[in-house]
Amino acid sequence: MAESIKKQIYMWPSYWGKPVAHGSMGAVSTNNIYATRAGLEILNKGGNAFDAAVAVSLTLSVVEPHHSGIGGGCFTLLYDARTGKTEGIDGRGIAPAKATSTLFLKDGEVQDEWKDLGGQSVALPGLLKTMDIMLKNYGTMSLEEVLAPAIRCAREGFGTSYTEALTMYDNSVERKMRLSESFRKLYLKADGSFYRFGEKQSNPQIAELLEHISKQGVDYFYKGEVANRIVEEINLRGGCFESSDMETYVSKFRTPVKSNYRGCDVYAFSPPSGGCALLEMLNILENFDLRAMGHNTAESLHALAESMKLGFADRSVALGDPDFVQVDVDRLISKRFANERYELLSEKAGEFAAAEAIEAKQYPGNTSHFAIMDRAGNAVSQTQTIRDWFGCGIVVDGLGFVLNNAMSDFSAAIGAITSQGLAYGSANAIQGGKTPLSSMSPSIVFRNGKPFLAIGAAGGPRIITGTLQGIINAIDFDMTPEQLVNAPYINCLTKAQGLEVEYGISGDTRKILEEKGHKMVPVPVDQAMSTMLNSVMNVDGEYYAAGTKRVDGCGGALLPGGHIVLEGVSQENL
Repeated sequence: MAESIKKQIYMWPSYWGKPVAHGSMGAVSTNNIYATRAGLEILNKGGNAFDAAVAVSLTLSVVEPHHSGIGGGCFTLLYDARTGKTEGIDGRGIAPAKATSTLFLKDGEVQDEWKDLGGQSVALPGLLKTMDIMLKNYGTMSLEEVLAPAIRCAREGFGTSYTEALTMYDNSVERKMRLSESFRKLYLKADGSFYRFGEKQSNPQIAELLEHISKQGVDYFYKGEVANRIVEEINLRGGCFESSDMETYVSKFRTPVKSNYRGCDVYAFSPPSGGCALLEMLNILENFDLRAMGHNTAESLHALAESMKLGFADRSVALGDPDFVQVDVDRLISKRFANERYELLSEKAGEFAAAEAIEAKQYPGNTSHFAIMDRAGNAVSQTQTIRDWFGCGIVVDGLGFVLNNAMSDFSAAIGAITSQGLAYGSANAIQGGKTPLSSMSPSIVFRNGKPFLAIGAAGGPRIITGTLQGIINAIDFDMTPEQLVNAPYINCLTKAQGLEVEYGISGDTRKILEEKGHKMVPVPVDQAMSTMLNSVMNVDGEYYAAGTKRVDGCGGALLPGGHIVLEGVSQENL
């Protein structure tokens, strides 16, 4: 008896692994429970990861209108197990044909209001075209089938997410509400009040639009009456769109960038995304023994911060749309270049920014990422956005969605600071048909030739630094998705802006970093918006999913028999 009691004490809790969402039939990680369920529903009906990705993307367009939607764009990184190829689809959206480098200038001065709220800020919305391409080239189901969950949410209603309820109080969103009656009609209650977290809302306007698209195809959106109404509304607010911009828009296939980090192949989205900077940072960090330094010690965080600053410094001048400027991708992601940059580092914090003494504005976290793996070995990592919360705030009355303000990611003028705290050179100047730079960095990590980790993030420039740390947490520190998405994170663009450290990194560690010359920017314990990761991991045929608890993240997995496991919820039938 005594031996039995001793054994029980020994087993509690030493050999107990915390139950997390995983299953053998595939997994989905998104920033919203409705989207996660939509993806699992499609997998359960026999669809593959690409079918599920379209369902997830368009469900997010309904239930997360503040982050992304059909009025915005995306970067999609996918692995097709049938061909063994990893490919990228650029649906970010491009500048209208008539856009020029002076789009945001008046008398030589940058007009911030035009960048954030004007029709000038709208790029061609590429999300729907990209989803159509993915479905037709890689999927197995019809557009009508994969749109069903999104339409159901829009018709029957959905609980308001925490992040949507929170963003309504932001000053930028208040200005968008004030400017547009259509915005107020769509996103506020009949009495003009906000939806609280968990309160049910619906969107019959977008339900009707998506139903037409499901039956008539995406041309219903890009050609004819709908497209003309979109163009007219944009131009009423100062835009320079033509109907031909919508009609001729096409998403672009991009060859992903690739590097190797500690024996794992890391694929990331190529320019104009944040992928090159991500791989450069990983290559620099490979010179450090991070595991020996320890997770989130002052030593390892210093190495991370300095590598981040180098990556952002190079990104600010070296990158642009490769269809318009020559980007030396091979050099930027090479081990030799990373080693040269590594030699600049010391025990003290350095300043490596291309522009001197940058003092950035505060930047919000936005955008939405999701990751999916299926039992056939396919993987999707997609980041989608309307850029700022509720984009530019322009709503075409009766269509049920808000348009992006992605044009503000171009350089309004050389060295001008974007609302997300970034400065760029002439390579990112505005030009008709050009794609603006983006921090979005969907990534897939391979181990022994098979997808091991599909990962990405939301949060403006924190996308790059967050995805970087997520990959390091998985490879160097053997973390599961749940552990890696919820660990404390840092973010550092320049020495002048300072080193953001989330709550959970000790005061002693911060003090040592200060002694190394870092300007500390602590993130309060109640800060909701920061680095928002989503990831799915394949461990010997079991698929693990997790979404960040900083926001509405939800991971879920599919088990045999149609059972699903959601984070915090045991089995239930679809």
